[in-house]
Amino acid sequence: MAKIPQQIVEEVRERVNIVDVVSPYVQLKKQGRNLFGKCPFHEERTPSFSVNEEKQIFHCFSCGRGGNAFSFLMEVENMSFPQAVLKLAPQAGVDIDDSYLDNQANVQVDSETKALRDLYAEATKLYHHLLVNTDSGEQALTYLTARGLDESTIDAFMLGYAPEGNILYEYFQTQKVDYQLLRKSELFVEWSDGSLHDRFTNRVLFTIRDSSGHPIAFSGRKLTNDDDIPKYVNSPESPLFNKSAELFNLDLAKDTIKKQKTVILFEGFMDVIAAFQSGIVNGVASMGTSLTIEQVQQLSRLADKISITYDSDMAGQKATKRALDLIAQHSRLSAQVIHIPDNQDPDEYLRANDADAFKQVLTHNIEDPVTFNLRYLQIDRNLNNQTEFFAYISDALAVIATVEEPVIRERFLRQVANEFDLSYEALQDQIRPLLLQRQARQPSNQQRDQQQKEVTSSSQVYNNTSNVTVKRNVSRIEKAEQILFAWMLHDNDVWLQVTNYVGFSFQDVSYETLFMIAMAYREEHQQEPINDMAAFMDYVQKPELTRILASLAEVDPQLFTDREQVLAYINVINNEAPLEEKIRQLSRNIKEANQLQDQARVAQLSVAYLEALKEKQNKNTKH
Repeated sequence: MAKIPQQIVEEVRERVNIVDVVSPYVQLKKQGRNLFGKCPFHEERTPSFSVNEEKQIFHCFSCGRGGNAFSFLMEVENMSFPQAVLKLAPQAGVDIDDSYLDNQANVQVDSETKALRDLYAEATKLYHHLLVNTDSGEQALTYLTARGLDESTIDAFMLGYAPEGNILYEYFQTQKVDYQLLRKSELFVEWSDGSLHDRFTNRVLFTIRDSSGHPIAFSGRKLTNDDDIPKYVNSPESPLFNKSAELFNLDLAKDTIKKQKTVILFEGFMDVIAAFQSGIVNGVASMGTSLTIEQVQQLSRLADKISITYDSDMAGQKATKRALDLIAQHSRLSAQVIHIPDNQDPDEYLRANDADAFKQVLTHNIEDPVTFNLRYLQIDRNLNNQTEFFAYISDALAVIATVEEPVIRERFLRQVANEFDLSYEALQDQIRPLLLQRQARQPSNQQRDQQQKEVTSSSQVYNNTSNVTVKRNVSRIEKAEQILFAWMLHDNDVWLQVTNYVGFSFQDVSYETLFMIAMAYREEHQQEPINDMAAFMDYVQKPELTRILASLAEVDPQLFTDREQVLAYINVINNEAPLEEKIRQLSRNIKEANQLQDQARVAQLSVAYLEALKEKQNKNTKH
């Protein structure tokens, strides 16, 4: 597949009007210099989706999505970049050959990647054959059927068996496969003498495929009760496999996820497979590690809603908490938690019950994020201890204070009051300062229009189950990075001032990434300021970064007049970010000390925590 020439991309973008592209999906009304409508990417009552016809970009002030005409089509139709360009080409009156279409079947890859893919495809076929057609695989096949898997499911997931010895290496030797290619594949372990040996032996193999269905890795479960060997052996990362970016079963689940706009996140491979066999085909799992930002953002491009169905043990609950936080911070996904009865995992429940019972669990055993957090905060706390009890109430009220809807907030307050026989009025008094602090950080009605121009906007996360709305306010550091980077793009003098400032770097990885991309873009454009944001978005392409660029376009140009503020922004980024991290680390340490019931360390850390908070408050007061 040849890349669409840049001049054709630019011609299409310049000839289409983003208003014409968006209008079939969003009813737009003129408000000031922009057009507004209800965002097509999430449910909302008040229009917060903005289209700037002059700059040819869009931006949603609630969910944060943004970009140009190509980005909009990629998001709303789940298209690739070439597909979006090709769809808009007729509208622009530009003829483009269909050979540029980014069909997976036509994607050309480099020779090494193709050779590695072929290698994994052959290994998958061999391991599957050994499982289902040989006497040596009988024990492994019996294990899988005892777990409730039928023949069609075993075939669909291309499960396999790796026997003792070096059967895979010997097979590739007969095929005269290059030694260096075998080394790079990570299918083998290299001994000190340079010899290669099968990585997987005497194990059931779960085949891990990329989103296009290519086998790229394996996870092998032991078949013996030998405690001296690990239960699972997983493929290390390789040129084909990045475990933080891959999701198990996404290749089979993605079409259903896109259609239903819902994804179920399971903890283990067997949970996904058992659910698939029962007819729940929109389930995925991460690669044996904690959920990552890349995985969250990948799912966010496919779905609107995510159900987390992790195990009920302590590890599963901690993973659920982390997943909810990650989803709230890095996506627009509406999240909920599903509880499997009797402390079973999904695979166990399905073996004991039929598919209909499991589907009932998925629709009825649901917990919204706030309810989960209130329950999670009680874990490892002795609520009979007065200090720990008051600490819990304080933390619980902080969670409830994030609820935007007053009626829902009242329901949670009364829930806490009834559970612990507390005065509802007293809880109202205690939560009021938290609400006032939030209100102080939010603009008044008179300032709402200005909010859409400046960077004080907040991102919202909606939960469809309970209609709970949680806002994440933009911090001083984020605001400083946003204004400074927008200023740098438009003003060469500010660009030079910042890039020549010794020791400066953006604290947020996304801004630092955009800064590096902008450096490359400027080199290709004779170091000119980046004023054509739509063109720069085409250069960046990644949705999570174009969203940030869209928000930059709304920064009030009046903020770019006082050059003394450049140093002020640099100071905030360089000096306040380490303090924020110090406060977060102290908070984590206090929780750990509480769990260990080390009251002396809790007292010591609390003093340091309060001092750090005072330092932060003093810095904020000065500004």
